[in-house]
Parts: sequence; structure tokens; C-alpha cells
Amino acid sequence: MMFSTSADATISAHGESGLIQCIENWLGPVNPPSPHGIGDDCALIIDPASRPSLLTTDSLSLGRHFHLWTPPEKAGAKLIKRNLSDIAAMGGQPGPAVLALLCGPDLCTDWLKAFFDGIRNTCLAYELPLVGGDITQTDNGQFSAVLTLTGQAEKPLLRKTAAAGDALFVTGSLGGSILGKHLDFIPRIKEGQWLAGRSDCSALIDLTDGLAKDLPAIIPEGSVAALQLDRIPLSQAARKLSEETGKTALEHACTDGEDYELLFAVNQKTAVNDFAEDWLSRFPDLTLSCLGHIQLSDGKSGIIDALTGDALPWLDGYEHFSNQ
Repeated sequence: MMFSTSADATISAHGESGLIQCIENWLGPVNPPSPHGIGDDCALIIDPASRPSLLTTDSLSLGRHFHLWTPPEKAGAKLIKRNLSDIAAMGGQPGPAVLALLCGPDLCTDWLKAFFDGIRNTCLAYELPLVGGDITQTDNGQFSAVLTLTGQAEKPLLRKTAAAGDALFVTGSLGGSILGKHLDFIPRIKEGQWLAGRSDCSALIDLTDGLAKDLPAIIPEGSVAALQLDRIPLSQAARKLSEETGKTALEHACTDGEDYELLFAVNQKTAVNDFAEDWLSRFPDLTLSCLGHIQLSDGKSGIIDALTGDALPWLDGYEHFSNQ
């Protein structure tokens, strides 16, 4: 149960100070002692490596990113992993994080504790300290959490650095994430770091809003992405969902979003087969698909079918503030 009419079972019974103390206890070793963790106006962060810094933020809202029936541990884990996926997309190493909670006074304390269990366990798995944050009261029945995550990277990989002739690769399989992957995905931290350590990876992004929406972000001006549509890796969930919706599995793979896989470009000087062999030797349990290439445009833009030259029929993935 997430919300309750019994005051004794809700966070209002603790007050803000008491709730902060509960959160410190729930986080355990993930929260270092003040001034490096909760307890002062700011957390003191020391980076002995002095590498280029990364900073990202992402949110989790009831009714949008999870539902009342979602296990709270999985909701808490998802908040952390959404941000970790952003760090992975830069080839970075995650650093300290801060968390803001916006919750109604009727939120059940037991539910929030389980939510923090998911946060703590995920932070421990990725050696991620959570050093502070904020709590704000909203109306009954409402809950959102916002995480701000830092990171470091020796050579951050960017989106807008690919070139015509580069090959396009994607990890894992795509589509149908609503059937479970949106909660159970694995941030590709190690894979992103490996790509950042190579000289031939020219651009990198993580797939959060769908291939059709995210891929154009790494296509240079005056170019298109020419895809072999039969090489797009369709998940079993996409195939299953297509039976329910009437959409093709390919459309789901291109537009569903929340795949949290890595999409990247590899310099044209590197042979596709050579790169795939390197990948297999390093990540034998994670499939890799070469989708096609970036090519100079003759007036077209976006994504095209490499066989026909036709534009991809689906132009958008997930879009906030739309009628989806």
C-alpha cells in the first residue's frame, strides 16, 4: 500500500526531521557521514582524479514512470538506473548523487522504506554514494522523486561527433519495455566506458525515447541514417505487444522508448566485422547489432530504409506533453 488514511502509518507521523533521520538509516552505507553526506547545507565532494565532470538529472513520477502496483523497490531502483544510463551514454564513471522527494503527507512510511531499499541496493551495486537532497510536501496521493547524479570521464563521448560513413550499432534488443524492461533494465556503464576508451567510437547516446526519436540526435547535418530494417533487434516483448496492439514489432522497437540500450557510431576506418569481434570478446553475453551507416543526404533528412531509400514511416518516439 502506497498511501494511507491512518496518520500513524504515513510519513506525516515523523515530521521532516524525523523523516530525514529515517532516510539516513534506510540508506545506510550509501550515505557517507557529514560533511560528505546528509547533515550540512551542501555535501563536500572531493575528486582526487580531477577528471572531466559530468552532471545529469532525471525524475520518477507516480502514474508516469511507475504505478501503484509497481513494487516500490523496483521504482527506487529505476530512479537510480535512469540516471546511470545517462552517465553510461557519456562513457563515464558515476559519482555522488543528491535526491529530492515531492510527496503527499498520506504516503505510507513502509512503502517509502521499501522504495529506499531499492535505491540503497542499486547504489551499493554501482558503488554510488547518495549524499543529500530535499523533501517537499505536495498534495495527498502524489509522489515524485528527482535524482541529480555526478560523474567523471577521461574522454566523454558526445552525440554530435559522428560523420558520414560511420557505422551504427545498438546493444541488446528493442521494444515492448512496458512489459517489464522499463523496470528491470541494466545500465550499460561498463560498455559505455569501454567505448569511451576506444579511438573509433565517434558518437554515443542511450535509447530512452525510442530509436526513431533518439537516433536523429547523433546524425550530423546534411546526412541521414540508412538502416537495414531487418537488422533492428526486436525483443520478445515487442513481438508479444504487437499481438495486442496491432502495430508491428518493428514499430514498437522504433517508438516504444525506455529501452536504455546504447546506440553509437563507429568510425568508417574500422571494419564492422573487426569491431563486432572485439565486442564479442569483451561482452559475450550482450548482443550487438549493426543497423546500417550514416550517409550524405541528397536532400532527405532523418532515417531512411537502406534498401528502398524511403523515410522511416515512424518519426517519433515518446514525447512529453503530447497526447500519447
